[in-house]
Amino acid sequence: MAKRRSRQSLSLVGAIVVILFILYNVILGGGGNGNGTPTVPPVVAGADTQANTSVDTAVPATAGATYGSTWLKIYFTNPNPPDQVNQGIDQIVVAEVNQAQKTIDVTSFDLNLPSFVNAVAAAARRGVQVRVVYDGENGGQTLDANQSPTGKEFDAVSVMKDAGVQLVNDGRSNGLMHDKIIIIDSKTLFMGSWNMSYNDTFRNNNNLLEITDQTLVANYQAKFDELFIDKRFGTHAEIGAQTPEMMIDGTKVLNYFSPVDNVMDKLVGLVNGAQKSIRFIAFTYTDKDLAAAMIDRYKAGVDVAGVIENRGASQGALVPLACAKVPVKVDGNKYTMHHKVIVIDDSIVITGSFNFTKSADTANDDNVLVIYDPAVAKQYLAEYERVNRIAKDPDPADLTCS
Repeated sequence: MAKRRSRQSLSLVGAIVVILFILYNVILGGGGNGNGTPTVPPVVAGADTQANTSVDTAVPATAGATYGSTWLKIYFTNPNPPDQVNQGIDQIVVAEVNQAQKTIDVTSFDLNLPSFVNAVAAAARRGVQVRVVYDGENGGQTLDANQSPTGKEFDAVSVMKDAGVQLVNDGRSNGLMHDKIIIIDSKTLFMGSWNMSYNDTFRNNNNLLEITDQTLVANYQAKFDELFIDKRFGTHAEIGAQTPEMMIDGTKVLNYFSPVDNVMDKLVGLVNGAQKSIRFIAFTYTDKDLAAAMIDRYKAGVDVAGVIENRGASQGALVPLACAKVPVKVDGNKYTMHHKVIVIDDSIVITGSFNFTKSADTANDDNVLVIYDPAVAKQYLAEYERVNRIAKDPDPADLTCS
């Protein structure tokens, strides 16, 4: 009888231990992805996001997708000093680069991030065909010694050349090669506002999309081939999106490349169609037609608001927007707010490398995605709110309203 009571007591103790362990993981956040970072549940494309209350829209300190579907994942940088080296969105990309079997194609305006450059160099050494298009005049391909993991100046171009990476310098004779594209094994595409640079990874606000839809991958592959093989840049470009409109798992998606696809006309048309709301976060915003469209919608009763990067903001669309009483702010990041994003009616997201300028439209190599999905819009609106929380009202001295 005593032994039976003893066994019962041990069983009771074991049950209590299990319950306490479960409570620890649920309440105190002991669960995660194995590296101490809480796992963020993905949002399924087209899902009712109001019902999906378990989704954490905050950007974690360690990079993680805030949105995930069968074909799309979205990441945001977390520029929260000090620089969070080894905890950036580069870790997501490097993991994919390390798995590459056949090909890696890259375009980047700035390119000096050691983790990425070393990964593509290693891939080239193991026999992967690595091709890179970069802007040789930008000067953003060398990293200062105080930011380099070796404590010595990091020359990305030299590292890649030594590894046998095939390089093309765009020459900058016909506009900027401003695309930020990575294509791995013709299966996985990364695109967005993120250059493969130290600042864009750890200091600047950026968004990055990981895409596996093969129609979109083919669109970007054709553009890359024009840049790398044909060496047609900017105003000499002939290739736009091969498939500019598509349905992916029930989600409407538009894809454009400047200067061929007259991108600004498309964006103005989308803004003119806004019925309820417009939110924007923009690095450079100077296009008068886009600003006029937003002002018209604001006057028509649409809820319009946005944040523009602080540097040079007063010389662009900030003045006419502010003078029309549109709630527009300048960003509070002491480095750079680098997004190029518009969200319309809480359901349409415009994003990519395309700044809202005439040069982006008519001279530069740039790209845009338009995604019709409230679940995607929810993630970008959360990012807008995060940027807006630290943004500031424009200096009245910068506003001269007629």
